Amino acid sequence: MPIKAIKAIKAEETAKDLSKEEDSDTQHVKESDESSSDSTEEEEEEVEEEEGGVALDDLSEEEVDEDVVPQQHVTINNKSVLKKIYQDIKLDVPWIETQAITSLEPANIKDINNDIERELTFYKQALEAAVEGRNKTTELGVAFSRPDDYFAEMVKSDEHMTKIRKKLIDEEQKIKASEDARRKRELKKFGKKVQIERLQERQKQKREDLEKIKAMKKKRKGIEDTAVDDDFEIALEEAADKDNRPNNNRPNKKQKTGKPSKRTYKDTKFGFGGKKRHAKSNTAQSSGDLSIFDGGKSTKKKKITKTRPGKARRQAARNKRQ
Repeated sequence: MPIKAIKAIKAEETAKDLSKEEDSDTQHVKESDESSSDSTEEEEEEVEEEEGGVALDDLSEEEVDEDVVPQQHVTINNKSVLKKIYQDIKLDVPWIETQAITSLEPANIKDINNDIERELTFYKQALEAAVEGRNKTTELGVAFSRPDDYFAEMVKSDEHMTKIRKKLIDEEQKIKASEDARRKRELKKFGKKVQIERLQERQKQKREDLEKIKAMKKKRKGIEDTAVDDDFEIALEEAADKDNRPNNNRPNKKQKTGKPSKRTYKDTKFGFGGKKRHAKSNTAQSSGDLSIFDGGKSTKKKKITKTRPGKARRQAARNKRQ
């Protein structure tokens, strides 16, 4: 007979009749002694059968063999035996030594699968036990609260904690310094970029201004050259322009009126220059100067301006030199 079945029979007989417990124990001990004489291989097989046991309800009639040994799993709440065992192991010590508290009301959970309800029941039981334990401890005069002026000894020494704090502060300062340096580098890069863009823009503007000035100089030079030509050349050029021009109403490009383009550019850039107000007002020096009332002949010589010869005359002069 298997050992597990023997133990089950033993527990069942103990539950039915406590008075016959000693006799049944003796009988079962004898049977266990007889079974212990079996070989070690049979015990291993029985252990394997116990571990791999299957319920009879799950097996069909064909699967049930004559060698199958039915076993019964005892799940009886034998209160009398449990109380007896409790009395045997119980120690008569003060409550303060164990601080064990049993809940007065049993846990009544309607749905054990409801986690919230189950946790709430456990919380209520723990709270009730904590309140009762506090009251009992107070009644016994045992101090369990820490005084306000109590300083517990730390696991680490003050010197060690000071080093740790200093290390943390140093790490924080290093991180802050690194962030500041990174921010400054970014600002420096951005400042250099803006500076380079401004320099490039200024150089570009300078090139454009120089190109405009050169173009204006060329135009002004062309105007001066054409202004001193003789009437014959001007007439020929005007006739050629009229022949090549589809629209006769369009003005001639070479005949410009008004100020030269260079003068206009300088006026727009620098203004007209000179003093604007009181330009013709007298001063102490001009009011005392009477030379303008001299009736004599003026000794100032008239300036003789040399006119540039025309294109034909210049060409003739070159031919003579050759």
